[in-house]
Amino acid sequence: MRPSILKISRYTRTVEQTLDLTWDLSDLYASPTDPELIHDLEAAKAEARSFRERYAGNMATLSPTQLEAAMRSYEAILERAYKPLTFASLAFATDTQNDIIKKVQDQARQALTEVHNLLLFVEIELKAMPEEEFAKFLQAPELAPLHHWLARLRAYAPHTLSEKEERVLNLKSLTGRMAWSQFYTEYTSRFRFRVQVDGEEKELNDPQTRSLLRHPDPAVRRNAHAALYGKYAEEAPTLTYIFNTVLQDRLTDLELRGYTHPLGQTALDDELTPEEIERLLAATEAHYPLVERYHRLKARRLGFERLPSADRLAPWGQEPKVSYLEAKEMTLEALGRFSPKLRQIAQEFFDKRWIDVFPKKGKRGGAFCSGGLPSTHPYLLLNHTDDLDSAHTLAHEMGHGLHYMLMRHQRLLNFGATTPLAETASVFAEILLDDLILERLNSEEERAALLANRLEDAVNTAFRQVMYTRWELEAQQARKDGIQPAELYNQLWRQENQKLYGQSMEFTELDWVAWSGIPHFVHYRFYCYSYAYGYLLVLALYNRYREEGQAFVPKYLEILAAGESDSPQGILAKAGINPADPGFWEGSFKVIESWLSELEALA
Repeated sequence: MRPSILKISRYTRTVEQTLDLTWDLSDLYASPTDPELIHDLEAAKAEARSFRERYAGNMATLSPTQLEAAMRSYEAILERAYKPLTFASLAFATDTQNDIIKKVQDQARQALTEVHNLLLFVEIELKAMPEEEFAKFLQAPELAPLHHWLARLRAYAPHTLSEKEERVLNLKSLTGRMAWSQFYTEYTSRFRFRVQVDGEEKELNDPQTRSLLRHPDPAVRRNAHAALYGKYAEEAPTLTYIFNTVLQDRLTDLELRGYTHPLGQTALDDELTPEEIERLLAATEAHYPLVERYHRLKARRLGFERLPSADRLAPWGQEPKVSYLEAKEMTLEALGRFSPKLRQIAQEFFDKRWIDVFPKKGKRGGAFCSGGLPSTHPYLLLNHTDDLDSAHTLAHEMGHGLHYMLMRHQRLLNFGATTPLAETASVFAEILLDDLILERLNSEEERAALLANRLEDAVNTAFRQVMYTRWELEAQQARKDGIQPAELYNQLWRQENQKLYGQSMEFTELDWVAWSGIPHFVHYRFYCYSYAYGYLLVLALYNRYREEGQAFVPKYLEILAAGESDSPQGILAKAGINPADPGFWEGSFKVIESWLSELEALA
């Protein structure tokens, strides 16, 4: 008998329809026209002007006690300035065509930019201090919570411009990369795709169409594949212009700040070196044969010598339908078995409507967790489509939410997670969910299907993200030679995909435009590698959990609660993890290979 939790009952659907599964942003502001929002914007600017009058030119003369008091005020001003933009960005994510929200978002961005410009002197003056004078801050006990932040700040000194230049760059970003990022979201959110499903033509948005790439009917998968990438190919002129502009903006930034390696700024932001990132990329590429091996197995399963690209995400067997409420219950149970504390915190997200669940017109695609501020709380955006992938997405984003909730005791300057640790809680939560599901399966066929799902996740979260990063590096290098046509970016995408899949995949010409539908390339700089880093790191942490059992749980929660109060290396050392060890990543790939070997035996 199939486990009942992996199918949608009529009762479950009826209950869902009685619930309000949109998020409630009233903990931030009552509405986009809430007078309190404008008040906070104006107050933040006034407080920043007052702070500047008091401290500008004097940062180096402050005692440690005076600096601690100044930084408390500095953080309070930033919190007040960030809060309106947090609200506006969340409101925009679920209503991208709303002109009132867009206006408020623009106001919030401009106000935050003004506040940043008024406060730029703080970091610039601290960076410019002579080493022997700056050392008094690093040694002062009253500044102990900020020692890591101060040390990181000094690391940026060689790449920091004058205050006037920094202000100009901040202002230009409003009509530069930030504007192009928003335009990309608005533009692609309007895309509609006509797909034949069960003999009926439907008009769908991007996430709904992508979900059909996992449909059990190969005809539906092919229709969705053709509609999705056909649309992106049709929009190539506009999308290529956006990419060319964003890539040039990043090249200009690297040059102005004196970075000699394309990964230099990303590595510094993430407290790594370009060489450490390159080592991760190379280690993953060395294991690309695992990807080819899995897809050859999948091709045989579906009756092909080489897997058609439209079937890349085809379910291994009958894909279970998982309603949102069932995904919710499984996520809570999986978290609770690991830590009752995590389940208790996760329950708040559901009870207090901190989650926006289903796709709708005007809502952006994908999923994310907005971490908020120490004084607020996170929100999760989903586009749940009643499949196992959506259940994993809920667990993934909930992991991010738990991460932020555990670090809320940190002050603003230590709030967040550097990129190497950003995916630690999210991927770990997905693995805990899979463990729960595996225990409930009662046939080899079902176990094989879930193992295949785990391998799909490994491919998408580790291997493909490394492929994305290689493409981004190649695209940025090509952009140095001037504006590039879509064909060039297509060619680079083809090159990297063929490296990844070897001879296991049968591609079509439409596949080469897929780069233009990946928003990370527009919104962030070289962020994709962090998914691989985080995923493979989590496998190491998970292995430690399997070895130590419940003794590992407090160590893990301590890692999450640390925020940015220490370096990633210092935080991980508390759990006995050191990614710098030679061959460290090999252990993670052995876990993946063990899943593949088990699947091959079952198949």
